[in-house]
Amino acid sequence: MKSLAPVLLIALLLALAGEALAHGEDEEPVSGATHISAFTATQFAEEAGLGEVKGFAFFDSDGARLFINLSPDGASLPEGTVLEGWVVDVGRFAGSGYNASVADQTYGPPFGDLAMDVLVSAAPYALSTGVLQLDTEGNWSLDFHIPNYNFSPYDVVVITAESDGNAGDWDPRPGAPFFSAGMREDNAELAVVPMEVFGMVGPADAGMLDPDHGHFEVELAPTPLAANAGLELASGVAVFHADHAGIDFFIDLNGSPGPEGCLVLEGWVVDAGLFGGPGVSNSSDSDEAHGPPFGDIEMVGLNAAVEAAPYALSTGVAAPMGESMLGAGYEIPGYNFDPYDAFVVTLESDCTDRGFDPRPGTPVLIGMIERDAHDH
Repeated sequence: MKSLAPVLLIALLLALAGEALAHGEDEEPVSGATHISAFTATQFAEEAGLGEVKGFAFFDSDGARLFINLSPDGASLPEGTVLEGWVVDVGRFAGSGYNASVADQTYGPPFGDLAMDVLVSAAPYALSTGVLQLDTEGNWSLDFHIPNYNFSPYDVVVITAESDGNAGDWDPRPGAPFFSAGMREDNAELAVVPMEVFGMVGPADAGMLDPDHGHFEVELAPTPLAANAGLELASGVAVFHADHAGIDFFIDLNGSPGPEGCLVLEGWVVDAGLFGGPGVSNSSDSDEAHGPPFGDIEMVGLNAAVEAAPYALSTGVAAPMGESMLGAGYEIPGYNFDPYDAFVVTLESDCTDRGFDPRPGTPVLIGMIERDAHDH
């Protein structure tokens, strides 16, 4: 596959997928297979002159991999706007299909506060998959993978227009939805892609990375809830790499017995909401110039819940590294971590099985990100 031109491979994949769709492919998604789903433009994209843009999402739910390819067809983005990809799970109050639950909270509530749990569960959970970049073939593309994770709780891939440009201390929550593609048989015509697609076309531009920040470390210490799960001796460190928008995090159990059953420790960077959370909130309306988040002006309460709740971006699940160490490495295309004030490790007592709640579980380690300490 690597020896063929990426553009020819994409053309072949789209042709094969189109043939499957034309024949009414309606089988359930095959575990471990890569599927293709066509994007549909929203009214907000049409109003911005992007209504004719076509594209596809390729995703492997079990492997937590996503490849997005959009053909601009001569269209240009509004000035100062970037396109950001997301996979979205609806919230408790947003309709059917949500995966919000308390199964991941056996040892304590998310953010250590039951009121915060209500806010986070009510709102849709949108996991950012990074910023689309102009690739070597003149398309907008994105290639994303999150370690030791799966996409099974998610219902739709959404591409938003972030009118704040994701620059500086931007709001990390979703902006106006421009394109959407379903991820289930009941909300999209899915077809199985018969060959590997991920990593075929890479971004030509690294995006909004800030080399002045270099890299820095955040020490992680146990929270009061860690003792509930026998993790009071654990410690850790998160290493931020601004030169490639990545985070490596490492956990040392230090002899902690840990909980019975599974040990699923998930990393997150967290921005506080309007009603609290670690640090200062970057929630704002500056990313909504082209339309409201989740696309419904009348869903005022839903949008309010998204802004009120902390936003936690998962950085993947730590894997065993030998002895008492666990860790993971994570990269997100064209991104920066400026809005975030804390790195948190949660214990997911639902074991992140299929259909798990993608929102945070019990916080067991935390480290505050000191902005004035980013000078290497």
